[in-house]
This record gives sequence, C-alpha cells and structure tokens, in this order.
Amino acid sequence: MKTKRVLCAILSALMLLTILAGCGESKENNDLPAGSDAQSGSGTDNTQTPGAEAEAETEPEEETMIDRVPELNFGGETLTMAGQGTGDEGNNNLDMTVEEMTGDVVRDAIYQRTVAMEERFNIKIAEPLMADYGTISSTVRSMVTAGDHTYDFVVNQLAQTSADVLNGHSMNLNEIPYLDFDMRWYPANVKESASLNGKLYLIVSDMCLSYVGQTWSMCFNKDLTTDLGIEGLYDLAREGRWTLDQLTALTADLYFDLNGDGQRDEEDRYGFTMGKEGVSGCLGAAVLYGAGQRYLDVNDDFSIDLLLDSEHAQNLCEKLYQLNNQPGSTVYDTSGRRTITAMMDGVAVFTPAQLGYYYVFARDFDGTFGVLPMPKFDETQEKYATLCDAGCNCISVPITLKNPELTGALIEAMSAYSANYVNPAYVDVSLQTKVARDVESSEMMQIVLDSRVMDFGYLYCGWNGWTWQLKDVFKDPGTYASSLKRTEKLMAKTYDKIIKTFTD
Repeated sequence: MKTKRVLCAILSALMLLTILAGCGESKENNDLPAGSDAQSGSGTDNTQTPGAEAEAETEPEEETMIDRVPELNFGGETLTMAGQGTGDEGNNNLDMTVEEMTGDVVRDAIYQRTVAMEERFNIKIAEPLMADYGTISSTVRSMVTAGDHTYDFVVNQLAQTSADVLNGHSMNLNEIPYLDFDMRWYPANVKESASLNGKLYLIVSDMCLSYVGQTWSMCFNKDLTTDLGIEGLYDLAREGRWTLDQLTALTADLYFDLNGDGQRDEEDRYGFTMGKEGVSGCLGAAVLYGAGQRYLDVNDDFSIDLLLDSEHAQNLCEKLYQLNNQPGSTVYDTSGRRTITAMMDGVAVFTPAQLGYYYVFARDFDGTFGVLPMPKFDETQEKYATLCDAGCNCISVPITLKNPELTGALIEAMSAYSANYVNPAYVDVSLQTKVARDVESSEMMQIVLDSRVMDFGYLYCGWNGWTWQLKDVFKDPGTYASSLKRTEKLMAKTYDKIIKTFTD
C-alpha cells in the first residue's frame, strides 16, 4: 500500500510539473507597474522578458529554491499538527492534509507534499482536523495547561493565534532549529513585521495557502463594464493611477432602478459595494492599508505611536465616506461575508474580493470578471498595497513541544516544498490559468500578490486591536475626531499589553 501511494505521488508530481511548465510557456510578457515590489515569495511571477529563456539556460538554479534542512531520520516518529477542517471559502482547509489523489492539481500537490515529507524524514504526519479556530485554541490551551505535548505545531487562524499569544503558550520561533526566515517561502519582511525584542510567535509561509487565498483585491463585472463603456481599467492599474478617486468617479452615478419600483433594493444595480459593514474588520483594514495608512509604529524603546490621528487618515476617512455614501454605492447584504456575490449577481459593478473567492466561487460563474489591486490613496502613493484577511491561517508552536528539531525541520521543508509545487499549482495553474477570465487578470493577480504588506500592528491585532474599531471610527467624517479620541486610549492600553508580552 505504501509503495502504491508513493508511485501515485510520483506520477502526479510529473504531471504537475508538465502542467506548470506549459502554463509558464503560455504566459504573455506583462510588465508590473513602477514601484511594485514583492512583499512575499508566494505566487511566482512566470512572465518573461526577451532573453530570459537564454539566461535561464546558463544561470544555475537559485539556491533559495532548496531548503537547507540536513538529511535527518526520525525513525518513524509521528508528528501531529492541529488545524481547521472547515473554511472552504477562505481556503483554510488547503493548508492541511488531503486524504487521497483526486485529479485536482492543488489537492494532489498537497497530498504529494505529505508523502514527500514522510519519506524524506521517515516520519508519520498526523493532521487531525478540528471544527473551527475556537476549538483549536481551547484544545491547545488545555494541552499546554496540562503539560501535554499532543500537538507539535498549530496551523490556526491569524486573529485567534495573535490573541492566543497573550496567554504565553507559544514558543519563540527564533529558538526552533532549521527555520530560516530569509528564505523565499516566508514573506520578505517577516522578521521585521512579526518580531519584537528578538521574539517571534507566529509566522505565515507558503505552506499557508490561505495567505494567498485571503488576500484582498478589487474585482469588477467585466460584462457590465463593457456594456457601460468603462474601459482602460488595466492600464490605470499598470500606470499606477488606480486610486480611490478613480473608483469613486467611475461608480458615482452607476445606479439603475432595474425593477422600476422606485426603491433602492437588492434587485437594482449599483456601482460599488463593500458589503453591509462598510469600512469594517479586515476588509476595512485592507482598504486603509491599500491607501497607505497603518495603525501604529513601535519605537526602539517599545513605546508606540498611533497613526490614525493624522491629516492623511482624516482625508482618507472623507474619501471613504464619499465612496460608500454616493448614489452609486450600496450596503448590499452579501449573504454572509462574500462580497464577490454582489459582482456575480450583477448587483454591483465593483467590489472588493479575496483571491480565494475566485477559486471557490467564481470558477463556475457564467459571466466574465476582472481583477484589480486595491486602490491607492492618490497617484502620489508610490506602491499598491493590500492585506491578507486575518482569517487566514498562520503557524505557531506550543511551549510543550517535545521535539523542536523535528518540528523545525518539517515546517521549513513543508514551506519549501509548498513554494516549489503547491503554491504554483494554486496560483499559476488554478487562479491565473483556470479561474482568471483574461490574461490581464492573471497579471493583476500577480500585482496583488506582490503588493501584500505585513506589520506588527495588524499581525498582533487579536480580537481587540484597531481592526475591530474601524467601523465606528470611519463611519462619518463629521465624527472622526471625537470617535478617534475615545478609541485611542483603549488602543494604547491594548497594544501596550501586547508589547509587554514581547518585552517581559
């Protein structure tokens, strides 16, 4: 049985490599906008420039394609991961195990990853899936309290994990062997954004497909933009001119009373929607960060400077208020949190959407859609930026860990394998080739992935930080100053407590 499993994995791996090679050959030469830099290694850009093929034949393979974990044999030891078995719409379940080969290029690559790791290190990987992130949190907390070591590492929701850091139950990942955060399967600035005082309690890597799947972008119903004569959207993005003002101008008057009842309802058509919550939660944070706004700075003495009390933030509030309250916008209830529903139903021309929404929901969409980055504040903003939703998974390690060497080796090796095989299957093959409706959307998806940012204030926001205060603070520019003043004192105490976890 084991031999059959390995042979199936090898055959599927060969098929995957053939598919990936074909996708790379078919991509057109698309230029990224000036100032767009890679914040994460996830999602390899396969675009080529003249002479690139010749260079590839003469240059040696990048050293960073291969992990630096030595040859190790753990004698059949079992390593147990704790993770979510739900969360299809955010692709959280794709960060974990797959029971069998199905012919799906992404799931087969995940299956092959498990086989490869078990063979390489002579281990057995157990991945019992729990119902939700809250169950994982309480289970791990009980385990640590009891001094047990059932789970060797945890793959759980970012917001919950960052809240759990305050319990003191997580190891400093800088103390675990073989983890090399300079490698390309970790976000480029993970050490700066997730570490403080030499301590690092959570990470994302290419092992976390949900870090791709829950990255926020802007989508539009291309059939509607064509009918409405809206053109040149991809050129705007390429030229760095896709801004909040452009989005506002394009959507201001796009309201149509389709059912003729004289009422603004969900049977009509609008230009834009952020769903029913407006500037709220992780979507609100993605809009803010996309417009160049951040929550806070941590100083060398571990004091903090809150950044929402600025002229830029005030102006941003007014821009967002105008966008969300103009005749062409609506607070459409998106049947859950899936803003992409409004676009697919033809209720809104433009709406933010996570990349994973395209993978889960838009594959069977009969219409045509396009993808854009999150809009800038204005054209003077140097780069596009976006966030991954805090519902994505991240990696942490309980302090009761029994074998740091095994855990470190597996996290590093699985992350490297994912960067080389799983992530390309998800991004290059599924998202950019099978799901995208045009080559420009594939190009835009890459810009979105390359524009992901991380910082301490968002990563360790937990359930009490700035992300969950945005709805009230950015509700009305006329009340912005007073709402901010009330909230800042609470936020100062919240983040001081978080920082104390790193400095004690």
